[in-house]
Amino acid sequence: MVDALADLFIVVVDSSKLVAQLGTTFALPVEVLPMAVAPVTRAIAKLGGKSELRMGIKKDGPVITDQGNMVLDVDFGAIDNPVELEKVLNNIPGVLENGLFVGVTDVVLVGEVKDGQATVREL
Repeated sequence: MVDALADLFIVVVDSSKLVAQLGTTFALPVEVLPMAVAPVTRAIAKLGGKSELRMGIKKDGPVITDQGNMVLDVDFGAIDNPVELEKVLNNIPGVLENGLFVGVTDVVLVGEVKDGQATVREL
């Protein structure tokens, strides 16, 4: 909702998030209704994705979003067509959102440390 309603959507990352190709370094987060975790996991498997329920660190159980949903971390391998993958994922019943942010990001700010100095650059 935030990205769709924002006049200006800014993504802030550190340089570790920059990759040559999506899916080659990090799993794709997919937010799912709790009652839909099992069917969504099966649907994602049919697409070739390997899902893992995100578990809490220093707490018992899965990560729960502010809206009470769960997060699947999905490994699709290299993502060649993020536009199509986002459409397919968001059309699975029970999927609320995913971490691709296709076509909604206006500005990306990258925080880095170079020569001991903190810097921010815009992509």
